[in-house]
Amino acid sequence: MIDLILTSPGEGPATLFTRNFRVHAGIPVGLYEGGPRAPVVLVYGDISPEVLAYFGEHYEAVIGVPSIDNDGIPEDPFHYETMTVKAPILARVQNVRREGFHLLIRTSEGDPLVLEGLTGKKPTILFTADLIKSTIRILSGELERNTGQDRFGRHNPAPESVIYAPGVSFHFNLIENIIHYIYKKLGLPLFFLPRWPKSAPLALFLSHDVDVVRKWTLKRSLQELGKDAFGLFRLQGKQLWETASSIANAVRGRDPYWMFDELQFMEHGHGFSSTWFFAPFSGEYRKREHDFDPVYRRKGAEITAMIRRLVDDGCEIALHGTRRAFLDAGVLRKQIESFESRLGISIRGVRHHYLMFRHGQTLEAASACGLLYDTTLGFSDRPGFRNGIAAPFFPYPVSHPAGSIVELPLVFMDGVFLYTGGDYEGMCRRVTESYLYAKAAGGMFSILVHPGNLDDTEVGGLAKFYRSFLPRCRLDRACSMTGSNLARWWTARERVLKALEYGDNTWRIRGVDIPENMDFVIFAPDIRRMKFSIEGATGSSEVNHEKLIIRPHRVDPEKGLIFIRKN
Repeated sequence: MIDLILTSPGEGPATLFTRNFRVHAGIPVGLYEGGPRAPVVLVYGDISPEVLAYFGEHYEAVIGVPSIDNDGIPEDPFHYETMTVKAPILARVQNVRREGFHLLIRTSEGDPLVLEGLTGKKPTILFTADLIKSTIRILSGELERNTGQDRFGRHNPAPESVIYAPGVSFHFNLIENIIHYIYKKLGLPLFFLPRWPKSAPLALFLSHDVDVVRKWTLKRSLQELGKDAFGLFRLQGKQLWETASSIANAVRGRDPYWMFDELQFMEHGHGFSSTWFFAPFSGEYRKREHDFDPVYRRKGAEITAMIRRLVDDGCEIALHGTRRAFLDAGVLRKQIESFESRLGISIRGVRHHYLMFRHGQTLEAASACGLLYDTTLGFSDRPGFRNGIAAPFFPYPVSHPAGSIVELPLVFMDGVFLYTGGDYEGMCRRVTESYLYAKAAGGMFSILVHPGNLDDTEVGGLAKFYRSFLPRCRLDRACSMTGSNLARWWTARERVLKALEYGDNTWRIRGVDIPENMDFVIFAPDIRRMKFSIEGATGSSEVNHEKLIIRPHRVDPEKGLIFIRKN
């Protein structure tokens, strides 16, 4: 348990940090509002010696993070070393000096990042950078509001220093590691939730936007054959033969854009599931409103049958919002209803076509329509972390009208291969680098592959890359989850953490559903000498280094789950 106390005025947005850090780290953290105190306090704002001395009288240990009024996001950030990568620090490192404190963590550039000392006799940790304010600014999208818009009305990206690596995830991990360090120093057990089901090291979100379902319409067939026939005069007959063969295969039912079975085979062979985003395809949606609107040139019954097959195979179907759905809740609701009335399934998530997104409107529209998640935030021309995080997150505090929405950020979209200028190997390296950052952060790697783009004549090399990427994820023990499963998992974690009651050597959770495969961990340096009893469920447990990992079976929400440390 950690108490958060704000010691400077005007730090209200810290609730956005609290909400996201709590769920990301799996550690019960909350603003202190009176009553019993946790063993450790996180002080944000004024961390002068006088302030820390006051809290040292009420807590076993103090962690201080300074609030800097003019703390901008550095264009050339400092870094700190993790086990596998250099993590960026998306806040300016200040010259914080305190008598009696020594260096605990240094930046890769040589400056002090974390200091350790005593306040009276109480262990005290001081950060030298305002990691909280920078986290809030990035997660809230504040940095994009003044970047201007492109020709489609989309916000231009934040600076490259923010998006090339999941800096917010590394901020959270650094604070989380300090909390583990201080509890270990105190010799107290720390209760927390591992980030992913069954304590998996990372999560994988595979998704597919269905923009087109037929390549060889009559019009396109005639156009391409005519163009390739003209190429015969330049001794380029090979292209004509390839086009004719592809058209012939399509006539026999193997159109290059109808790649559903191939993708299913690839993913299910590794034990993975995926989410498919379909645009509405009946009634008025048979015609385009804009040149870039998706229109399906195939019988509705065929598309419906394929969707039902995907659902039967364990995939999720979600909405690929089009037209003005990203701006207007009424338009979005109409598209959802069109889909649900035709298919008889519930739509829980959305990704808008062309990654159309507008701060202050898109997520509010999704929330007003009762959707659970959005997964539009990403880039079409580069891999990267648009909001600096490799995990689901809450874009708003609970009190916001759209406070229930979960954002699943998109890290890699296959369209980036079209921007390589022919440098296939270079793009593979960039995507792999993003994956390694997400893996190092213990986060989520989300990937979007359009079925039609697996055709080598559309996006050369994509199919080869995807076939090699999936085995790597399996070997890394990635937990594959659909969009709805991810969003439900994230909100369930929040409910469980908020419901946690803590007493002397006792942790109790009741009144909430505990999802399947949710582990619980008690961390302590001498965990092997400690004894615990668990009431409310059967299950299994194991000791791994300094952690007791508890895996309960089904828990009755009314009875709850109780963990008791025995003397």
